[in-house]
Amino acid sequence: MESARKALALYVHIPFCKAKCTYCDFYSIVGRESSIPDFVKMTLVEIEHRVQYLDLSQHYIDTVFFGGGTPNLLAPAALEQILNALLHICPSGDNLEIGMEINPGEADLADLKAYRALGINRISIGMQSFQTHLLKFMSRIHDSERSIATYEDVRRAGFDNVSADLIFAVPGQTRDHWESDLQRLAQLAPEHISTYSLTVEEGTALKRWVDAGHVEMLEETLDTGMYAWGRDFLESAGYPNYEISNHAKPGYECRHNLNYWTGVEYLGFGPAAHSYFNDRRHWNVRDLDRFNVMVETGGLGEEAFEIIDEHLAKNEMILTRLRLAHGLDLTAYANRFGENLVSLKADVLKKWSDQILVKNERLTINRQGWSLIDEISADLMFIP
Repeated sequence: MESARKALALYVHIPFCKAKCTYCDFYSIVGRESSIPDFVKMTLVEIEHRVQYLDLSQHYIDTVFFGGGTPNLLAPAALEQILNALLHICPSGDNLEIGMEINPGEADLADLKAYRALGINRISIGMQSFQTHLLKFMSRIHDSERSIATYEDVRRAGFDNVSADLIFAVPGQTRDHWESDLQRLAQLAPEHISTYSLTVEEGTALKRWVDAGHVEMLEETLDTGMYAWGRDFLESAGYPNYEISNHAKPGYECRHNLNYWTGVEYLGFGPAAHSYFNDRRHWNVRDLDRFNVMVETGGLGEEAFEIIDEHLAKNEMILTRLRLAHGLDLTAYANRFGENLVSLKADVLKKWSDQILVKNERLTINRQGWSLIDEISADLMFIP
């Protein structure tokens, strides 16, 4: 079946949280658990309404992901309702990946077993750090013991595809803290590890603190040094770096994120969710109450959209593929756009010759260049 159809990724944004993290710019709301029943109801309406207008006869569901926010604030029965609606959109692939984010200490063993029974087969745990002072700075409401206890419960619940997130370049974090965190996580032996550099985003508490001079971010050399050491350590521990921020044991790469990075079409549901289908990208309103009203009155929570023309498609293909260790397939690029990227960007390739490798019809960024990937990608993209 899969050979005759196109892969489709599905995403549900669950915006509820018990606390707002210092650095988080994702749409999330605190203290609104009483709104969960209405959210579930309206998300089901949105799913039913949207698929009425899409031709999915040539697609199969390859991955599903519940993100947020904190998806584990939904009871298993509520997640089951949404998942059942999603899986009726079109046929599922033979190796369906269904992933879910959880926070340490917020999902008990009974719920984890229930999630597994629903068919969820990949869990991502937002550990972020094992250092108490760093967790407090980031407004995380768990501690290292809860991270480990939650990980052990996830295993007891039967999950054999587990990911954990860590953050580096946090104010107050030293190289020793970072090394200790990575070593401790590697000892737990999840199948997948994501490492993210703390960035200052608009609308966050961290941005306000930095602007007011109350917090000073780490120097760039410390940031890049932590990144390089972490990458090398994880690779030596059996976690190849398959994407700039992601490491996995072979065969356990996050297929849902790979779908995003390789241009697979996706449909997103819930407030602030994005979709990309048939060269059209749209995004839902970042407000739960407005989302509910819009869906109740018109079936959709869409705020705006854009058409992905050829120019934008080229730039996005360059930007997303270069984040991957296997880089950009130059033959695929030429077949799609009818032009030779290496010839068109010969001056850029010369400029970044120490960081770019062209071999076997692939353009990749070498280890030295990954910390400069934004600058390199920008040079390779086309100006309107």
